Amino acid sequence: MESTIDFGNYTVRHGAGQQNLGANSFPLCSEQQLENMVAELRKMLQNDGSPEVQSALKGNVAKGIQDFGGNWFQRIDYPAHNITSTSNHDWAYIDEGGLNTLGKRLTSREASILRPWPKWLYIKPTFPEVQGKSVLEIGSSNGFFSFRFAELGAKQVTGVEVLKRQHESSVWSKEVLGHQNVTFVNSDILFDLSIPKHDIVFLSEVHNHLLFPFYGLLRIISLAKEMVIFDTGVIDTASHTMNLHTGWSKEENRFIYHSFQISDGLITDFLGLIGVDSSKITRYKGISGDHILYKIDVRDLNTEGARTIYPEYLKRSLELEFSGFEQLQNQLKQTQRELDRSQAAVHQTQAEVAAMKTSKFWKLRTQWFKVKKSLGLKIDD
Repeated sequence: MESTIDFGNYTVRHGAGQQNLGANSFPLCSEQQLENMVAELRKMLQNDGSPEVQSALKGNVAKGIQDFGGNWFQRIDYPAHNITSTSNHDWAYIDEGGLNTLGKRLTSREASILRPWPKWLYIKPTFPEVQGKSVLEIGSSNGFFSFRFAELGAKQVTGVEVLKRQHESSVWSKEVLGHQNVTFVNSDILFDLSIPKHDIVFLSEVHNHLLFPFYGLLRIISLAKEMVIFDTGVIDTASHTMNLHTGWSKEENRFIYHSFQISDGLITDFLGLIGVDSSKITRYKGISGDHILYKIDVRDLNTEGARTIYPEYLKRSLELEFSGFEQLQNQLKQTQRELDRSQAAVHQTQAEVAAMKTSKFWKLRTQWFKVKKSLGLKIDD
């Protein structure tokens, strides 16, 4: 519950703000759509047993897939080779399947093998037009969504993945598929400030795993020129609530993962704090009540004077101004200029050597060395 206290010329609000969470909220899909999706997905699994796929499992692409064994969290399609990264079901990373079970309509094993196709089938209809746009995917894993955006006509797609082996698998798949407009980066968007803005920023079940979820949300918003789309587990309430879940290995005292579950109200009010009006947020409620896909229109944030007027102590944070960052950028530019000059000097030297080798003097010198060698005389360079 929210409480408001007036202090002279300002008001203090505690708890949930005045956002209308019911506005611009829609279901992700209908029951009939879910039934159709399950039928389509099970056909994919059945196709894995076809003669064409079974033959492809003996080919070179299959060997390349197998080299990344244990790292296939996503089903990547290679249509020209009649195979996917999980056509051999033992190659898939098997877990509980999460949202890809479509509300337990698929088994955990089916969902893990197909992932993230089930999710894509219900996310795709909500997606804006990407034709001619630049798209940034945060947490690109094996590259599934990045490849979909390229197929939909995106001008440029950048996938950023912090896990090295999953990143390497996406680079390998890109080469097999021949996508020229897709780039994969092994980095962390929280700290890599070299990543440029893109028209659209997309992330799926990634925000809740960021170590600093509120800074992460600010960072995500700052990277988008037009729209941010992300789905995450939430607590479906207007109140301000946040829980932390952690996973631990049963066999050894080893931390496996963490996940923040933040209430819809807290996410919405934080977005309001950094300048995103609630009217710019569209929600798609998931199959279960603890999952929401957010579409956030950020075009107004990139308009002069559109932001809230913030106190001085917040301005630099919201604009992601880091101490020494500008100096570091200048140093990098100076280093790049020196590198360019060095490369130019190397090219000039190489050109001069090449010219010498075609001269009469050089030819005579070469012949003289041959004569000395035939006479058994010592050759001095």
